Order: sequence, then structure tokens, then C-alpha cells
Amino acid sequence: MEVKIIAFGKIAEITGKDFSVTASDTDTLKEQLAVQFPQLADMKFAVAVNRKVTEENRTFSNNDTVALMPPYSGG
Repeated sequence: MEVKIIAFGKIAEITGKDFSVTASDTDTLKEQLAVQFPQLADMKFAVAVNRKVTEENRTFSNNDTVALMPPYSGG
């Protein structure tokens, strides 16, 4: 399944801001990203599918949009 990826912060510097990948679920996506972009292998980041952050493996549907977000920091 092809999904649109939107990356933010440091992740966007590594991957580019917008791109598409073929993956069936979030676990597969993370594995593919680690191979394609080795700098992401040890980086912690949040994954949101259609604007909802998910910590568990989630299966993709047609036209899903996935956001990759670095850890938040604030003050």
C-alpha cells in the first residue's frame, strides 16, 4: 500500500519533507525507513496516521497520510 509521508524537524532534514513509500503497516514502515535512511535507525520519533499519534503497530488503508515527528521539547 502506498502512503504519503510528511516529515518534520530533524527527520525532514534527513528524508526530505514529503515523499511516498509502499508499506502495509507502521512497523514495516519503520523498518524500511531504517534501511533507506540509516540515520533514523537509532532515532526516536513519533508516528501519526491521519493526524492521530500511534504507539502500536497500525495497518495502513488507501490514501493514509503518515507524519514522522521528532521528540517534542518545550519550555
